[in-house]
Amino acid sequence: MARAEAALKAGHPPDFCPTAGDLPAITTEKVANSDDPLAHEIFELVGRRLGQGLAVLIDVLNPQRIIIGSIYLRQRHRLEASMQTVLKQEALSYALGVCEIVPAGLGESIGDYAALAVARYQH
Repeated sequence: MARAEAALKAGHPPDFCPTAGDLPAITTEKVANSDDPLAHEIFELVGRRLGQGLAVLIDVLNPQRIIIGSIYLRQRHRLEASMQTVLKQEALSYALGVCEIVPAGLGESIGDYAALAVARYQH
Protein backbone atom coordinates (compact mmCIF):
# COMPACT_ATOMS: atom_id res chain seq x y z
CA MET A 1 0.00 0.00 0.00
CA ALA A 2 2.89 2.37 0.74
CA ARG A 3 4.23 2.05 -2.81
CA ALA A 4 0.81 2.75 -4.29
CA GLU A 5 0.40 5.74 -2.00
CA ALA A 6 3.82 7.07 -3.06
CA ALA A 7 2.90 6.60 -6.73
CA LEU A 8 -0.36 8.51 -6.18
CA LYS A 9 1.47 11.39 -4.46
CA ALA A 10 3.96 11.51 -7.34
CA GLY A 11 1.09 11.84 -9.81
CA HIS A 12 1.48 8.34 -11.29
CA PRO A 13 -1.52 6.37 -10.05
CA PRO A 14 -1.24 2.63 -10.71
CA ASP A 15 -4.15 1.11 -12.59
CA PHE A 16 -5.01 -1.11 -9.62
CA CYS A 17 -5.42 1.98 -7.39
CA PRO A 18 -6.42 5.07 -9.40
CA THR A 19 -7.27 7.27 -6.38
CA ALA A 20 -6.28 7.63 -2.73
CA GLY A 21 -9.79 6.45 -1.83
CA ASP A 22 -8.98 3.11 -3.46
CA LEU A 23 -5.99 2.44 -1.16
CA PRO A 24 -7.96 0.46 1.47
CA ALA A 25 -9.42 -1.74 -1.28
CA ILE A 26 -6.08 -2.92 -2.72
CA THR A 27 -5.95 -6.71 -2.85
CA THR A 28 -3.38 -9.18 -4.08
CA GLU A 29 -5.83 -10.17 -6.79
CA LYS A 30 -6.06 -6.58 -8.08
CA VAL A 31 -2.28 -6.25 -8.19
CA ALA A 32 -1.91 -9.71 -9.78
CA ASN A 33 -4.39 -8.84 -12.53
CA SER A 34 -2.60 -5.59 -13.31
CA ASP A 35 0.04 -5.06 -15.96
CA ASP A 36 1.05 -1.76 -14.33
CA PRO A 37 4.82 -1.28 -13.81
CA LEU A 38 4.22 -0.90 -10.08
CA ALA A 39 2.48 -4.28 -9.99
CA HIS A 40 5.56 -5.83 -11.63
CA GLU A 41 7.78 -4.08 -9.08
CA ILE A 42 5.65 -5.39 -6.20
CA PHE A 43 5.84 -8.97 -7.45
CA GLU A 44 9.59 -8.60 -7.97
CA LEU A 45 9.91 -7.56 -4.32
CA VAL A 46 7.67 -10.40 -3.15
CA GLY A 47 9.75 -12.89 -5.15
CA ARG A 48 12.97 -11.56 -3.59
CA ARG A 49 11.53 -11.78 -0.07
CA LEU A 50 10.29 -15.30 -0.78
CA GLY A 51 13.78 -16.22 -1.97
CA GLN A 52 15.33 -14.79 1.20
CA GLY A 53 12.97 -16.76 3.42
CA LEU A 54 13.51 -19.96 1.49
CA ALA A 55 17.29 -19.48 1.59
CA VAL A 56 17.16 -19.48 5.39
CA LEU A 57 15.03 -22.64 5.42
CA ILE A 58 17.34 -24.36 2.95
CA ASP A 59 20.47 -23.42 4.87
CA VAL A 60 19.10 -24.45 8.26
CA LEU A 61 16.99 -27.50 7.40
CA ASN A 62 18.63 -28.75 4.18
CA PRO A 63 15.33 -30.14 2.80
CA GLN A 64 15.02 -32.24 -0.33
CA ARG A 65 11.78 -30.53 -1.30
CA ILE A 66 9.83 -27.43 -0.35
CA ILE A 67 6.17 -27.36 -1.34
CA ILE A 68 4.56 -23.93 -1.55
CA GLY A 69 0.88 -23.14 -2.01
CA SER A 70 -1.08 -19.91 -1.89
CA ILE A 71 0.27 -17.01 -3.91
CA TYR A 72 3.21 -19.03 -5.26
CA LEU A 73 0.77 -21.49 -6.75
CA ARG A 74 -1.19 -18.77 -8.51
CA GLN A 75 1.64 -16.36 -9.40
CA ARG A 76 4.64 -18.62 -9.91
CA HIS A 77 5.35 -17.09 -13.31
CA ARG A 78 5.73 -13.66 -11.69
CA LEU A 79 7.72 -14.77 -8.63
CA GLU A 80 10.06 -17.47 -9.92
CA ALA A 81 12.83 -15.41 -11.55
CA SER A 82 13.46 -13.01 -8.66
CA MET A 83 13.08 -15.83 -6.12
CA GLN A 84 15.66 -17.98 -7.92
CA THR A 85 18.08 -15.07 -8.27
CA VAL A 86 18.06 -14.48 -4.52
CA LEU A 87 18.28 -18.19 -3.75
CA LYS A 88 21.41 -18.50 -5.89
CA GLN A 89 22.95 -15.51 -4.09
CA GLU A 90 22.03 -16.39 -0.53
CA ALA A 91 21.48 -20.14 -0.08
CA LEU A 92 24.32 -22.59 0.41
CA SER A 93 24.96 -23.92 -3.08
CA TYR A 94 25.15 -27.58 -2.07
CA ALA A 95 21.91 -27.42 -0.06
CA LEU A 96 20.16 -25.52 -2.84
CA GLY A 97 21.39 -28.05 -5.39
CA VAL A 98 19.56 -30.90 -3.68
CA CYS A 99 16.38 -28.96 -2.85
CA GLU A 100 13.42 -28.96 -5.20
CA ILE A 101 10.90 -26.12 -4.85
CA VAL A 102 7.48 -27.02 -6.22
CA PRO A 103 3.92 -25.71 -6.13
CA ALA A 104 1.46 -27.61 -3.95
CA GLY A 105 -0.08 -30.49 -5.84
CA LEU A 106 -3.44 -29.97 -4.17
CA GLY A 107 -3.83 -26.66 -5.95
CA GLU A 108 -6.53 -24.38 -4.64
CA SER A 109 -7.96 -27.23 -2.53
CA ILE A 110 -5.06 -27.14 -0.07
CA GLY A 111 -7.02 -25.04 2.45
CA ASP A 112 -9.95 -27.46 2.32
CA TYR A 113 -7.69 -30.43 3.04
CA ALA A 114 -5.93 -28.56 5.84
CA ALA A 115 -9.26 -27.76 7.50
CA LEU A 116 -10.38 -31.39 7.19
CA ALA A 117 -7.09 -32.60 8.69
CA VAL A 118 -7.49 -30.27 11.68
CA ALA A 119 -11.08 -31.39 12.18
CA ARG A 120 -10.09 -35.06 11.90
CA TYR A 121 -7.35 -34.84 14.52
CA GLN A 122 -9.35 -32.75 16.99
CA HIS A 123 -11.61 -35.72 17.90
